[in-house]
Amino acid sequence: MRNIVDEAGEIVAKATRDGTLVGGQHRIAVAASLGQKLFWQDTGEPVNLEPFFRHPASSHRHVA
Repeated sequence: MRNIVDEAGEIVAKATRDGTLVGGQHRIAVAASLGQKLFWQDTGEPVNLEPFFRHPASSHRHVA
């Protein structure tokens, strides 16, 4: 498990090592909407939020 922290170092979410979010979805959404930067606690690297908000089926176009 890896922790995602905000700029103040407060844990806002948890994810697996492969980046699957397992908790904190709402807190990440709020932080993103406020323009806050989030970081991986263990490395200090910025977290790319795009994969957390992309729906798997959104890359496919449905034609009726």
